[in-house]
Amino acid sequence: MPQMRLSAEKRMRKHLLEQLKARKVLGARIAQGYKTKKDLQELNLAPQVFMFKNLFLGQVMYSQVPAYHQDQINALFTRPNWENRKPARRNDHWRLMAVASFANYEYAVAAYNGLLKLRQVRDVHKASEAKQMRRKNEDGNTWYSGQYRPTHQQEAAADLAHVIDEFELENTKISWENIWRKGDDSHWRMDLIEHDTLPAFTPKFQSVVLDEMRRKGLDFVKELRSTAAEAPQATEAQAEATA
Repeated sequence: MPQMRLSAEKRMRKHLLEQLKARKVLGARIAQGYKTKKDLQELNLAPQVFMFKNLFLGQVMYSQVPAYHQDQINALFTRPNWENRKPARRNDHWRLMAVASFANYEYAVAAYNGLLKLRQVRDVHKASEAKQMRRKNEDGNTWYSGQYRPTHQQEAAADLAHVIDEFELENTKISWENIWRKGDDSHWRMDLIEHDTLPAFTPKFQSVVLDEMRRKGLDFVKELRSTAAEAPQATEAQAEATA
């Protein structure tokens, strides 16, 4: 019996080590794979899109959950080249840039799909047109400093604004790591969007902020639903008072 218990402990230890290694290499399992409306609800996740910026290359990664995985990198960077290399999944390369909280899960899934499509158009279908619109250096290449190209983050903000405008995703709230990243208000449908800032945090506590934003996203949806439910009652009460 003691020998059997020891064998079971060894197997469990091996399993845990494999899981830790997979997490270190690939990322959080909760972020693995595409998430439908049902998946997000079952995982108790809010209808949100998380935007992570790459500190080394300047690229932006989208995620449906408050974490990221190699799957997101594979889905977003399908046509890498020397100006837009496929980034590593290293935790020290990625920082939270913005969190878009939507009114419902349909909006969140539509926004995520739209952002993926726009990225594909920029990188694959109309790569030459996209490059022509970017700031160039003296050699005619996309401007960069070291390996960092800020145009990727500017394009990500523009794509988010376009998706919200195109699909008319009302009651959207975007929390930015730095409010200047959104650019000028003239580029946004201010009747659909509310801008805010993320809580100040250090890289060590990024996971804490991500979970806090998840909870805030759930509270945001509950508040919208409560307001929507109270509106007919208020209208009826007003009608009775004026009758």
